[in-house]
Amino acid sequence: MDTTNDFGFYLAFQQPNCELLNNVLYQTSRQKLLNSGMTASGTDHCNILMNVFCAFACNDFGVIDSFLPKALSPAKDQFYTQIAFNLLKVLYYKETSLKTDSLQKAQKFLSKKISRWEKYVVLYFVALVNQNSTEASNCLQELCIAYQKMEHTVGKLDNKMAKCFASEIHGLYRFARVIDPELFEKIACPKHHCFWEEFEVWHQKNNFPEGMLFYRRPQALDYMNQLFEAELPTVTLHSPYADKKIIVKDVDQFALKLTENVKNKIKTTTNYVHNA
Repeated sequence: MDTTNDFGFYLAFQQPNCELLNNVLYQTSRQKLLNSGMTASGTDHCNILMNVFCAFACNDFGVIDSFLPKALSPAKDQFYTQIAFNLLKVLYYKETSLKTDSLQKAQKFLSKKISRWEKYVVLYFVALVNQNSTEASNCLQELCIAYQKMEHTVGKLDNKMAKCFASEIHGLYRFARVIDPELFEKIACPKHHCFWEEFEVWHQKNNFPEGMLFYRRPQALDYMNQLFEAELPTVTLHSPYADKKIIVKDVDQFALKLTENVKNKIKTTTNYVHNA
Protein backbone atom coordinates (compact mmCIF):
# COMPACT_ATOMS: atom_id res chain seq x y z
CA MET A 1 0.00 0.00 0.00
CA ASP A 2 3.00 2.33 0.43
CA THR A 3 3.55 2.41 -3.34
CA THR A 4 0.70 4.90 -3.87
CA ASN A 5 2.24 7.56 -1.63
CA ASP A 6 4.98 9.07 -3.79
CA PHE A 7 2.94 8.44 -6.93
CA GLY A 8 0.02 10.46 -5.54
CA PHE A 9 2.17 13.46 -4.65
CA TYR A 10 3.91 13.26 -8.02
CA LEU A 11 0.57 13.51 -9.84
CA ALA A 12 -0.67 16.36 -7.64
CA PHE A 13 2.51 18.40 -8.05
CA GLN A 14 2.85 17.71 -11.77
CA GLN A 15 -0.58 19.06 -12.71
CA PRO A 16 -0.72 20.95 -10.17
CA ASN A 17 -4.09 20.10 -8.60
CA CYS A 18 -5.00 21.28 -5.10
CA GLU A 19 -8.03 19.00 -4.81
CA LEU A 20 -5.95 15.97 -5.72
CA LEU A 21 -3.24 17.11 -3.29
CA ASN A 22 -5.84 17.39 -0.52
CA ASN A 23 -6.99 13.83 -1.20
CA VAL A 24 -3.44 12.49 -1.39
CA LEU A 25 -2.75 14.07 2.01
CA TYR A 26 -5.84 12.37 3.40
CA GLN A 27 -4.96 8.90 2.16
CA THR A 28 -1.26 9.03 2.99
CA SER A 29 -1.74 10.50 6.48
CA ARG A 30 -4.49 7.99 7.27
CA GLN A 31 -2.25 5.15 6.16
CA LYS A 32 0.62 6.33 8.34
CA LEU A 33 -1.67 6.77 11.34
CA LEU A 34 -3.22 3.33 10.94
CA ASN A 35 0.25 1.80 10.59
CA SER A 36 1.41 3.57 13.75
CA GLY A 37 -1.64 2.40 15.68
CA MET A 38 -0.71 -1.21 14.95
CA THR A 39 3.07 -0.92 15.22
CA ALA A 40 4.84 -1.26 18.55
CA SER A 41 7.13 1.68 19.25
CA GLY A 42 7.99 1.41 22.92
CA THR A 43 6.34 4.81 23.47
CA ASP A 44 2.95 6.27 24.22
CA HIS A 45 0.56 7.70 21.64
CA CYS A 46 2.36 11.04 21.23
CA ASN A 47 4.91 9.71 18.75
CA ILE A 48 2.34 10.06 15.94
CA LEU A 49 2.12 13.84 16.25
CA MET A 50 3.85 14.60 12.91
CA ASN A 51 1.38 12.34 11.09
CA VAL A 52 -1.49 14.07 12.90
CA PHE A 53 -0.20 17.42 11.64
CA CYS A 54 -0.28 16.00 8.08
CA ALA A 55 -3.90 14.97 8.61
CA PHE A 56 -4.72 18.52 9.71
CA ALA A 57 -3.44 19.75 6.32
CA CYS A 58 -6.45 18.11 4.63
CA ASN A 59 -8.85 19.08 7.47
CA ASP A 60 -9.04 15.52 8.81
CA PHE A 61 -9.41 16.69 12.39
CA GLY A 62 -11.45 13.65 13.39
CA VAL A 63 -8.14 11.85 13.92
CA ILE A 64 -7.65 13.81 17.17
CA ASP A 65 -10.46 11.99 18.97
CA SER A 66 -9.03 8.62 17.95
CA PHE A 67 -5.27 9.10 18.18
CA LEU A 68 -5.06 11.83 20.84
CA PRO A 69 -8.23 11.06 22.82
CA LYS A 70 -9.44 13.23 25.65
CA ALA A 71 -9.80 10.26 28.00
CA LEU A 72 -6.05 9.64 28.18
CA SER A 73 -4.23 11.38 30.99
CA PRO A 74 -1.74 14.20 30.25
CA ALA A 75 1.47 12.95 28.69
CA LYS A 76 4.82 13.12 30.46
CA ASP A 77 7.04 16.06 29.57
CA GLN A 78 10.05 14.18 28.24
CA PHE A 79 9.72 14.93 24.51
CA TYR A 80 8.40 17.87 22.50
CA THR A 81 5.61 15.67 21.11
CA GLN A 82 4.29 15.13 24.62
CA ILE A 83 4.51 18.83 25.48
CA ALA A 84 2.68 19.72 22.26
CA PHE A 85 0.02 17.08 22.88
CA ASN A 86 -0.81 18.47 26.31
CA LEU A 87 -1.17 21.97 24.85
CA LEU A 88 -3.26 20.56 22.00
CA LYS A 89 -5.63 19.02 24.56
CA VAL A 90 -5.99 22.38 26.31
CA LEU A 91 -6.93 23.98 22.99
CA TYR A 92 -9.01 21.33 21.27
CA TYR A 93 -10.89 19.91 24.25
CA LYS A 94 -11.09 23.26 26.10
CA GLU A 95 -9.42 21.69 29.14
CA THR A 96 -8.66 24.95 30.91
CA SER A 97 -7.83 23.10 34.12
CA LEU A 98 -4.67 21.79 32.41
CA LYS A 99 -3.65 25.19 31.01
CA THR A 100 -1.36 26.46 33.79
CA ASP A 101 0.44 23.17 34.30
CA SER A 102 0.87 22.58 30.56
CA LEU A 103 2.32 26.07 30.03
CA GLN A 104 4.73 25.63 32.94
CA LYS A 105 5.96 22.31 31.54
CA ALA A 106 6.35 23.94 28.13
CA GLN A 107 8.51 26.73 29.56
CA LYS A 108 10.64 24.20 31.41
CA PHE A 109 11.09 22.19 28.21
CA LEU A 110 12.03 25.31 26.25
CA SER A 111 14.90 25.97 28.67
CA LYS A 112 16.59 22.74 27.53
CA LYS A 113 18.89 22.26 24.57
CA ILE A 114 16.43 21.35 21.82
CA SER A 115 16.21 21.56 18.05
CA ARG A 116 14.78 24.54 16.20
CA TRP A 117 11.81 22.45 15.05
CA GLU A 118 11.01 21.29 18.59
CA LYS A 119 11.32 24.82 19.94
CA TYR A 120 8.96 26.47 17.50
CA VAL A 121 6.34 23.71 17.52
CA VAL A 122 6.03 24.14 21.28
CA LEU A 123 6.15 27.94 21.03
CA TYR A 124 3.42 27.83 18.37
CA PHE A 125 1.06 25.96 20.68
CA VAL A 126 1.96 28.32 23.52
CA ALA A 127 1.10 31.25 21.23
CA LEU A 128 -2.27 29.69 20.39
CA VAL A 129 -3.04 29.15 24.08
CA ASN A 130 -2.13 32.79 24.76
CA GLN A 131 -4.04 33.93 21.64
CA ASN A 132 -0.96 35.72 20.36
CA SER A 133 -1.32 35.89 16.56
CA THR A 134 1.97 37.77 16.06
CA GLU A 135 3.99 35.11 17.86
CA ALA A 136 2.06 32.31 16.12
CA SER A 137 2.86 33.86 12.72
CA ASN A 138 6.54 34.12 13.63
CA CYS A 139 6.62 30.49 14.77
CA LEU A 140 5.20 29.28 11.45
CA GLN A 141 7.86 31.25 9.58
CA GLU A 142 10.62 29.80 11.77
CA LEU A 143 9.20 26.30 11.33
CA CYS A 144 9.54 26.62 7.55
CA ILE A 145 13.23 27.38 7.99
CA ALA A 146 13.65 24.51 10.45
CA TYR A 147 11.77 22.15 8.13
CA GLN A 148 14.24 22.77 5.33
CA LYS A 149 17.14 21.81 7.58
CA MET A 150 15.52 18.64 8.92
CA GLU A 151 16.42 15.24 7.57
CA HIS A 152 13.61 13.78 5.47
CA THR A 153 14.15 10.18 4.47
CA VAL A 154 12.27 7.25 2.99
CA GLY A 155 14.10 4.20 4.23
CA LYS A 156 17.76 5.21 3.77
CA LEU A 157 17.09 7.56 0.84
CA ASP A 158 16.88 11.32 1.03
CA ASN A 159 13.28 12.38 0.39
CA LYS A 160 13.74 15.58 -1.60
CA MET A 161 10.01 15.80 -2.31
CA ALA A 162 9.26 16.31 1.37
CA LYS A 163 11.35 19.48 1.40
CA CYS A 164 9.22 20.96 -1.38
CA PHE A 165 5.96 20.85 0.57
CA ALA A 166 5.73 21.10 4.37
CA SER A 167 2.36 19.45 4.94
CA GLU A 168 2.91 19.46 8.72
CA ILE A 169 3.18 23.26 8.76
CA HIS A 170 0.02 23.60 6.68
CA GLY A 171 -1.61 21.38 9.30
CA LEU A 172 -0.38 23.48 12.20
CA TYR A 173 -1.62 26.63 10.48
CA ARG A 174 -5.05 25.09 9.78
CA PHE A 175 -5.39 23.79 13.35
CA ALA A 176 -5.69 27.40 14.51
CA ARG A 177 -8.88 27.77 12.46
CA VAL A 178 -10.51 24.83 14.24
CA ILE A 179 -9.83 26.04 17.75
CA ASP A 180 -10.25 29.80 17.21
CA PRO A 181 -11.49 31.12 13.81
CA GLU A 182 -10.97 34.76 14.82
CA LEU A 183 -7.38 34.13 15.86
CA PHE A 184 -6.81 32.19 12.63
CA GLU A 185 -7.79 35.22 10.56
CA LYS A 186 -5.01 37.23 12.25
CA ILE A 187 -2.26 34.64 11.71
CA ALA A 188 -0.17 35.31 8.62
CA CYS A 189 0.72 32.59 6.13
CA PRO A 190 4.48 32.07 6.19
CA LYS A 191 6.40 33.27 3.17
CA HIS A 192 8.55 30.31 2.18
CA HIS A 193 8.79 28.04 -0.85
CA CYS A 194 7.94 24.92 1.23
CA PHE A 195 4.61 26.51 2.24
CA TRP A 196 2.18 26.70 -0.66
CA GLU A 197 0.03 29.80 -0.26
CA GLU A 198 -2.04 28.80 -3.29
CA PHE A 199 -3.07 25.64 -1.44
CA GLU A 200 -4.41 27.78 1.41
CA VAL A 201 -6.21 30.10 -1.04
CA TRP A 202 -7.86 27.04 -2.60
CA HIS A 203 -9.02 25.85 0.81
CA GLN A 204 -10.57 29.20 1.65
CA LYS A 205 -12.38 29.37 -1.68
CA ASN A 206 -13.74 25.84 -1.19
CA ASN A 207 -14.69 26.18 2.51
CA PHE A 208 -11.85 23.98 3.78
CA PRO A 209 -12.97 20.55 2.49
CA GLU A 210 -11.87 17.36 4.18
CA GLY A 211 -9.89 15.03 1.96
CA MET A 212 -11.01 11.65 0.69
CA LEU A 213 -9.39 8.67 -1.00
CA PHE A 214 -7.54 9.74 -4.12
CA TYR A 215 -7.05 6.15 -5.30
CA ARG A 216 -9.56 3.36 -4.86
CA ARG A 217 -8.45 -0.19 -5.50
CA PRO A 218 -10.57 -2.46 -7.74
CA GLN A 219 -13.45 -4.46 -6.28
CA ALA A 220 -11.32 -7.56 -5.77
CA LEU A 221 -9.18 -5.52 -3.35
CA ASP A 222 -12.03 -3.53 -1.81
CA TYR A 223 -11.06 -4.64 1.71
CA MET A 224 -8.06 -2.32 1.40
CA ASN A 225 -10.38 0.59 0.60
CA GLN A 226 -12.49 -0.21 3.63
CA LEU A 227 -9.43 -0.01 5.90
CA PHE A 228 -9.35 3.72 5.19
CA GLU A 229 -13.08 4.33 5.36
CA ALA A 230 -14.03 2.29 8.43
CA GLU A 231 -14.51 4.03 11.78
CA LEU A 232 -11.18 4.81 13.40
CA PRO A 233 -10.40 2.88 16.59
CA THR A 234 -9.47 4.86 19.69
CA VAL A 235 -5.88 4.47 20.86
CA THR A 236 -5.52 2.98 24.33
CA LEU A 237 -2.47 2.56 26.55
CA HIS A 238 -1.30 -0.29 28.72
CA SER A 239 1.70 -1.42 30.75
CA PRO A 240 2.84 -4.75 29.26
CA TYR A 241 5.84 -5.25 31.54
CA ALA A 242 5.08 -6.28 35.10
CA ASP A 243 8.51 -5.23 36.37
CA LYS A 244 8.66 -1.88 34.53
CA LYS A 245 6.57 1.25 34.77
CA ILE A 246 6.42 1.72 31.02
CA ILE A 247 3.16 2.78 29.41
CA VAL A 248 2.84 2.16 25.67
CA LYS A 249 0.19 1.99 22.97
CA ASP A 250 -1.91 -1.18 23.00
CA VAL A 251 -1.27 -2.06 19.36
CA ASP A 252 -2.99 -5.46 19.53
CA GLN A 253 -6.20 -3.88 20.79
CA PHE A 254 -6.04 -1.25 18.04
CA ALA A 255 -5.59 -3.91 15.32
CA LEU A 256 -8.46 -6.02 16.66
CA LYS A 257 -10.79 -3.03 16.83
CA LEU A 258 -9.85 -1.87 13.32
CA THR A 259 -10.55 -5.36 11.96
CA GLU A 260 -13.93 -5.37 13.71
CA ASN A 261 -14.80 -1.92 12.33
CA VAL A 262 -13.86 -2.92 8.78
CA LYS A 263 -15.99 -6.08 8.98
CA ASN A 264 -18.94 -4.06 10.30
CA LYS A 265 -18.60 -1.54 7.48
CA ILE A 266 -18.44 -4.26 4.83
CA LYS A 267 -21.47 -5.97 6.36
CA THR A 268 -23.44 -2.71 6.45
CA THR A 269 -22.50 -1.87 2.85
CA THR A 270 -23.38 -5.37 1.65
CA ASN A 271 -26.78 -5.26 3.38
CA TYR A 272 -27.50 -1.82 1.91
CA VAL A 273 -26.69 -2.99 -1.63
CA HIS A 274 -28.71 -6.18 -1.15
CA ASN A 275 -31.76 -4.33 0.17
CA ALA A 276 -31.54 -1.71 -2.57
